[in-house]
Amino acid sequence: MNGARSPRSTGADERLAGLVRLARILADARSVEEVAERAAEEGRFAFGAGSVSLGQLEREHGIVRVVVTVGALVPSEDRFPIDEQYRLADFPLLGLMVDEARPWHMRLDNPDAGPGERELLERLGATSALATPVLSEGRVWGELFATRGAGVVPFDDDDLAFAQAFAGMVSSGLAQVEHLARVEHLAYHDPLTGLGNRRLVEEELEAALDAQHAGGPPVTVVMADVNRLKQANDRFGHEAGDRALVAIANALSLATGTVPGAVAGRIGGDEFCAVLPGYGSAIGEALAAAFLRGTADAPYGVSVACGLASTELEPGRVSAARLFALADGAQYEAKRAGAHHPVIAGPASERGERRSLRGRGEEPGLLDLVLDALDGRDRQPPAERIGLAAAALAGRLGAAGWVVSRLRGGAALPVVFEARREGAFVTASVPAPARAGWLARARSHGTVVGVEDEDVPLAAVRGSSRVVVAASGDWLVELLCDGGPPPVDAPAVLRAALGVALGA
Repeated sequence: MNGARSPRSTGADERLAGLVRLARILADARSVEEVAERAAEEGRFAFGAGSVSLGQLEREHGIVRVVVTVGALVPSEDRFPIDEQYRLADFPLLGLMVDEARPWHMRLDNPDAGPGERELLERLGATSALATPVLSEGRVWGELFATRGAGVVPFDDDDLAFAQAFAGMVSSGLAQVEHLARVEHLAYHDPLTGLGNRRLVEEELEAALDAQHAGGPPVTVVMADVNRLKQANDRFGHEAGDRALVAIANALSLATGTVPGAVAGRIGGDEFCAVLPGYGSAIGEALAAAFLRGTADAPYGVSVACGLASTELEPGRVSAARLFALADGAQYEAKRAGAHHPVIAGPASERGERRSLRGRGEEPGLLDLVLDALDGRDRQPPAERIGLAAAALAGRLGAAGWVVSRLRGGAALPVVFEARREGAFVTASVPAPARAGWLARARSHGTVVGVEDEDVPLAAVRGSSRVVVAASGDWLVELLCDGGPPPVDAPAVLRAALGVALGA
C-alpha cells in the first residue's frame, strides 16, 4: 500500500494552494462518495502519502466504516470496500479521536503504539500514519487516515496541523453535499411563489438567445410589475401582500403553461417575467393578455402592468440586456398609462427603462442602492433579501459574483449565489472558524480579504483578487471583486446592508 515516495514540500504557500485546490474540486461534488474520493486523491498528493482513506463513523455500532481508500492498495483492500470496518474498541487512538475529536500521528517503531494500530500498520506495509477527525455540524462524522511506507520521512506535528486544516475543508464539502438539494432549489426558485427566480430566468434567456443567434426561432420576453403592492402591505399587512403576490404568480404560471417551453419567474419583490424561447410577439402578447385576465380580480386591490419585447421586432443581433430593457420599458409605459392590455416594445420603450434585471441603478450612494432594492421586501425570506442587497451592490461595483452563506459547524455553506464571470467559484464552502479574526472583523464593520492573506484562503477559493465580506448572526455575505481595490466604504455598506436585510 505504501511506495517509497518522498513527500511533497510542506511550505506555507504549497499548503495554502492545496487547501484552495481541495475547496475547488469539492465545490461540485454531489455525494458523500464523491467528496470522499476527491478528498482522498488530493490528500494523497498533499500529504505525500502512500495511501489515504476516509471512513464514516457509525456511532450506534461503535465502528468506523471505510468509504474509500486510494493509493497502492494491499491485496486485502478495495478502493470502494463493501464492508471494511474498524471497531473503536480495538483501536485506542481511534476511540480517543472519536470521543475527544483529537488527531494523532504515530510511527511503527513507537513503543507506545497500541497493538491494534501496530498490527494495522504492519498489515498495510506502512511505517507511519496520521489520523484526524472529520466533523459535520460540530460532531465527529468520520476519520481521515493517511500512511507512509519505508524510506519516507514519517509524519510529524506539522503534517498533523495541515491535516486538520485539510479535514476542515472536507467537512465543508460534506456539509455542502448534505444541503445540496435545498441549496440548488433556492438558487433557482423563488421561495414565496415557487416560480423561477432571476438566476433561472437569465439562464433560460441566454440559452434561448444562443439558439436564436445560431439561426433558430425568435425569443420573446414578457415583463410585469405589480401596482399598489405597497398600499396593500400598508393597509392589510405584509402577509396579505404575500398572498397577493402568490395569486399573481399563480396567474402567470397558468398563462405560461399554455406555451410549451416558456418559463415564468419572479425577479424582484413586485416584478415578474416570462421567457418564451422559440415564439414571436403574437404568442407573447396572447400569453400576457391571458395573464392580465387572470389577475383582473387579484386580492387587496393590486393589479398588474405588462409589457413585452421580441427579437423578431428588432433588427440584428439582440442581447439579453437589450431585450430585458425593451420589455421593462414597455411595461413601464403600460404602468404609466394605466393600460389594461400588454404594451409591445418600440423605440420609445428603451428610453423608458428604469432598471436593469441585475439591479444596477442611478442612485448616487451604495447604501441608497441597497435600500431601494429592499424597499417593500421586508416579509421575504432572509436569504432572498440578503441576495437582493448583494446583487444590487455587485451590479454597482462590477463584482465578479456574490455569495450568501449560512455559518454551520465552522464552515460557510452557500445558500444563494451568482457568478458573473467564468472562474468565479461561488458554490464552494469555505472554513469559517468561530474565532477567526477575519470573521470577527466581518461581524464588526465588514472587511476585505485578499489573495495575499495566506491565513484566510477565501479570496483564493473564490478565484478573485479581493472579497468584500460581512457577517451577522449565522449569515455571511461576500462580494467577489477583481481589479483595483473596492471603495473604502464597501465593507461598511455591505455590513449595514446585511443588517437591514435581516431587520437588525
